[in-house]
Parts: sequence; structure tokens; C-alpha cells
Amino acid sequence: MTTENNIEQKLKKLSEFVNSTGSVKDSVMNRIKNEKPVIACKPRFEYLRRITMHKTIIKFAAAAVAIAAVIAGISIFEKTSSVGWAQVVEQLNCYTKYKCRQRVVREEGPQLPTMNIYHLNLSQRRQEVANGAIIQIFDMRGTDVIILQLHTAQKIGTLTKLIGAGPKEDPDIIDMVKQFEQKAVEKLGTKKQDGKTLYGFRHQPNVYNDFTVWVDEKTKLPVEIEIKHPKSEFGAGQTIFNDEFEFDFNLGPSAFSTDAPEGYKIETIVKDYRPVEPKEITAEDIRQGLNHTAYTVGKLPPIVKLCMIEILDPLGSREKMYVTGIVCNDGNIIILGQGNCYDLTKMVWIPKQQLVFETPNGIKLYGHPNGQIYAQRFLESFAKAKPDFFDIKNLSDERFTMMIVMQNGTVMSLSANKQMSDEKLREFAESLIEIKAN
Repeated sequence: MTTENNIEQKLKKLSEFVNSTGSVKDSVMNRIKNEKPVIACKPRFEYLRRITMHKTIIKFAAAAVAIAAVIAGISIFEKTSSVGWAQVVEQLNCYTKYKCRQRVVREEGPQLPTMNIYHLNLSQRRQEVANGAIIQIFDMRGTDVIILQLHTAQKIGTLTKLIGAGPKEDPDIIDMVKQFEQKAVEKLGTKKQDGKTLYGFRHQPNVYNDFTVWVDEKTKLPVEIEIKHPKSEFGAGQTIFNDEFEFDFNLGPSAFSTDAPEGYKIETIVKDYRPVEPKEITAEDIRQGLNHTAYTVGKLPPIVKLCMIEILDPLGSREKMYVTGIVCNDGNIIILGQGNCYDLTKMVWIPKQQLVFETPNGIKLYGHPNGQIYAQRFLESFAKAKPDFFDIKNLSDERFTMMIVMQNGTVMSLSANKQMSDEKLREFAESLIEIKAN
């Protein structure tokens, strides 16, 4: 039905409503004529007389108001529906678990498979690749976080224990949505999808996260949630799409068990995430702490002072880092960082960066896209642990970070407070020697 026809029908109803008041007048007048003239009725008659005298004015006033309402798109005959953000939050508070499909589209780097994710609560979840080839189960309720990953076709898997990483709660998308402040939520209007009317809302809590939520008009529950992470100093941009929501799904507790299923060959990996106080260490400590080749700096003429310390990764991975600080004779501070989180198979962005140079024996140095920020984090951490070694007040605007890739694929970071010539960088890289068992 067109908009014009709707308006005509409503105006017809309005006309019938206004004209029907004539019968009210006749009824009143007939009743007055048939009543006996008593003094007590005079005030009532005067009151009714005043009403009937102004009937025409009332008619036109009512008609004007109703017509204005129609023109404004407001129906006085039909109740309009709307969805407010408070209603969405109220409905979400009724559910403690949900299932959704999640797709991640990255601007660069490896793409992730589409996953079906089941959240039992804020500390337990199960996620499956769409074809069921890979299953991951997370249990973060205890002091140690446990992650079981299964490859169903090969009947193999890994059980990862993150010692001291828990208890913790998942960065759950629904929980994040519930925290939106109503005054900061922008309404996007409606759209039709699969025969449903969806109401849209947008919330951008900061420059790193931009949420769009579409909810069902009837259930007030999310149908689609999209999160945009613009490209920033913390990584490449990506968009996360969540849809196919099911609230209160039927998977039982056994589906969230991290016990290895029968018939699977499981490899156990243990990582220590317990808090550590920065402390001085030896080259042998670095060798034992790394699950790959460890390196130290050989003798170089510019070295005035050298110190090795163990710290938590200042970039936030919660991994232990083994850091070598060097004071050069020109006053420059160089930080050599090594850790198990440095893995070329995961840090696939490194070869895409500018290749500064490659030494004759195959050591490669790459530029870092966020070199100044990373250098600042490492220099600040070293200064906090060893204030007599480096004063953070001397932090230079020239600071930079480069990634070193050794011939065998081992990755390290080189952060410096001041710029270094290619000749000095090459000399430093070529001085690195493997730490071998005593």
C-alpha cells in the first residue's frame, strides 16, 4: 500500500471521527428538552450550552491537531514500535551463554578461518572451524589457563597450560556490548533482513574500536555485531563480523571439557605466566629459558657496559623477555630483546617491512612499522629495572626498533635510543653469537 493511500485512509477516519460528534450534540439537546425545568439543573444546562456553542471550534481544533499528526508521520490510530538501547541491554541480561558465527577480515597478514563460537560463560568457550576440522576449548576459571586444540581428521592435538595466567574472563563480545553507555550509542534506523525488522546502533568507545549492532525488533537481541579495528600503531586493521546468534544453545558441559578425548595423540605445552620481578640473569639463563636458539653480543669496541635482565614483555604479551642492555662509548643505549613470543611463523609481517640490509652471512635487518613506540617501551622497562643503567629522562626522539632475523630463522628485536649508521648496525648483527650449553 502506498504512502498516499495510507494518508487518504487516515484522513477518512479522521473525518468520520469529527462528524460523529454531531450525534453527541443531538443526544444532549434531546435530553435537555425532555427534562423538567428545575433550578438545580440550570448550572448543568449552562455548562452544556457552553460546550455546544464551542462545538464547531472544538471540531476544527481536533481536526487540525490530527491532520498535523498525519503530516508529521505520526499515526493516532496505530501504535508505532521502536527499540531503545536500554531494552537491548535488559534482554541481554537474561542470558549467560550464546553461540555465534565469527568471521575476521584483515587488511593484511594471514586470514583466519570462519569460526562457530560457543560461550558457556565468561571463562569457558568452545570454538570450531566451520567445517569442524579444528576445535579449540578454553577454560580460564582456575589459576592456570588451559587451552585444548584438536585436529579431528588427524586425531592429534595440543594441550597448552598457561601457568599463573588465570583466573580471567574472556573479552566476550556480548559483555562488551552490554557495557555501552546509552547516551553514547548512536541510532542507525532500521533495515529489513530475512523478513525481520532490525534496529541499528553504533558505538565508538575509542579510536581503536567501532561497534555496529543490529537487533531484532521483536526479541531485542543482537542479530549482527560488527567491530572495526582501524589500522594503528598496535597492528594492521581488521573487521570482525558476528552473526547467526543463538541464545541458550543446547551443548552440554562435556563439550567444554579440556580432557583429551580417547584416541587422540596430545602434545602438552607449558608456559609460565606468573608475575616476575625484573632480575639480572646470565647468558645460560637465557639459553634455558628460550625454546629456540639463544644469542648474546660478542665483544665490540663500542661497548662500555652490558647487563642482562629478565622482565615481562613490555608490549603486553605477558611472556618473559630476556633483554640485554648495552651502553656504547658514544652514549647510545641498545636493547637486544629475545623471547618465545618471537616466532617468524607468527610474525609474518616482518618480511613485508623494509629490508635495511642483509649481511654476507645471511643475517637480515628489517625496519619496524612502530619502531619509536616499541623502543620507548623497552627502554622504559629497562630504566625501571636498572635506573642506574639508563635514565628515562634521556629518552631520545631518534629512538627506533629493528627486527633481526638470523640465518636459522630466530627472531630478535634491536631497540636503540639514538640512530645508528648502517655500518654500526651491521657490526652489531655480525657480533651476535649463539649461547651454547656450558
